[in-house]
Amino acid sequence: MLFKKILLIITAFCFTLALSGCGEASTDKTSSQSAPSHSVNILAFAEKGEIPEVPFGVGANVAEVKSGFKDTIEPGSEIEDLIIDEGVTTVWMDGGNSMFCYEKANESAGVGVIIAKEYAYDLSLGGVYTLDDVIEAVGSEEYTRAAATEADAFFLPVLPQNAECVSYVTGSYVLRFIAIDGYLSSVTLTNPTVWNY
Repeated sequence: MLFKKILLIITAFCFTLALSGCGEASTDKTSSQSAPSHSVNILAFAEKGEIPEVPFGVGANVAEVKSGFKDTIEPGSEIEDLIIDEGVTTVWMDGGNSMFCYEKANESAGVGVIIAKEYAYDLSLGGVYTLDDVIEAVGSEEYTRAAATEADAFFLPVLPQNAECVSYVTGSYVLRFIAIDGYLSSVTLTNPTVWNY
């Protein structure tokens, strides 16, 4: 009888330990699903006119972008070179995951805006991060958050009604994070003195 009591106590103790271990595992799983920490100083790059994952920055020489973009393409990529769309007043150079635009009247000032469509500032775009995650990653209290306008997301064929934008003024540039359905979709960095589209 004493042996059975001791066995029941040991079993209960082991069961309690197992349950508390499960609780800890559940907590760890929840915390790993929260937004990852970021080591990239987003505003420091933006102040230099750069998105690290985009091969050319704001102000880059247009001729150099056109001639040098092909050298930045990774082997096996579907993109072979820039697709250039020349409008009446603007030129859009689409490189798949990145885009470079300039106004013809300001061509000597270089690229007026760069757009990242897959990765930007160590953030994966396309349904991974929310705008709250972006605000936390940037770490600055000075930003504007509002419904995205056609000027914010000029490169989209149609502006979705559920598009939102968080923008920062950093040095001479405006940094915009565009979200659709609440998740980060694209990032733009603009020199507003040479890009007024």
